[in-house]
Amino acid sequence: MKFFNIILIFILYIFSNPVFSANKFNLIPIEVSKNVYVFLGDIDDVNNNNGGAISNTGFIIGDNCIIVIDAGPSYLYASNVIEIINSYSNLPIKYLVVTHHHADHSFGISRYLEMNTEIIMAEAEAKRYLKYGNRSLRQLHNLIGEEWLLNTEINTFNNLRKKYPINLDLGNRNITIELFEEGHSDGDLIIKDISSNILFVGDLVFNQRAPTSPHANIYNWKNYLDEIMNKDWDYLIPGHGNIIKNKEDILQTKKWINFIDKTAKQASKNGVSALEIFNKGLPQIIKKYKLGKETWYRDLPILINKYEFD
Repeated sequence: MKFFNIILIFILYIFSNPVFSANKFNLIPIEVSKNVYVFLGDIDDVNNNNGGAISNTGFIIGDNCIIVIDAGPSYLYASNVIEIINSYSNLPIKYLVVTHHHADHSFGISRYLEMNTEIIMAEAEAKRYLKYGNRSLRQLHNLIGEEWLLNTEINTFNNLRKKYPINLDLGNRNITIELFEEGHSDGDLIIKDISSNILFVGDLVFNQRAPTSPHANIYNWKNYLDEIMNKDWDYLIPGHGNIIKNKEDILQTKKWINFIDKTAKQASKNGVSALEIFNKGLPQIIKKYKLGKETWYRDLPILINKYEFD
């Protein structure tokens, strides 16, 4: 009888909470090191099944407070993350670092603002978030539906920390935040937990899937990848894909951006259109990457057009 009552309560809960039943992220934090966690995003593209949760989100617990790395794609996603964090610790979430403005990393900001969490985001990226956010939000609505995006809004916020690197103390836990300007985005932030020697690098590094480059300065990005490879770290958390231990895995990102950049520059110089390149078939290197075909077709015309007007 007791088991029947539990089942009945669960069924009533599901039907009284349609968002829970239809739109669940099934987030499971991975403990990379003591008190350092990451939620791995879906390596597929944004769709109605994953609710836009395609990028990685991290959190680090100190003795006094908690820092979260990236807000995720929506209010609902951020709420799920916060609920899980609260099950691990009752300390306040004092800081949210948003590595860049792209929707899958930033659209959960509004949920953290309700908690008076301090938002740390590069000034250039905060401006892009505000300028293009509502347009991107409409596009996301069309892709995944309104249910995933309930209460998701683009909000202004105080972004007072302008000087990088930033050093934070979570309570016997020191964090550094560096700014890499005009790389994958206009202002990529990377976060290092000194105690565990773990580095969060946002979309400067992709693992297991094709890197996206709609707003990239690829020349700078390549140099930043060299710098990241030369840094001292034990684990690296990319913006997308599995946790990286072997520095050679960073070369996946570098090979892709080298190839698409070279192709776009040659096409621009020789007056060749993206359609002409596409008609020759998919290059072998592109086939090796998850979402390679989709990313190739989307990003190559953007780069060619960019170099034609440089």
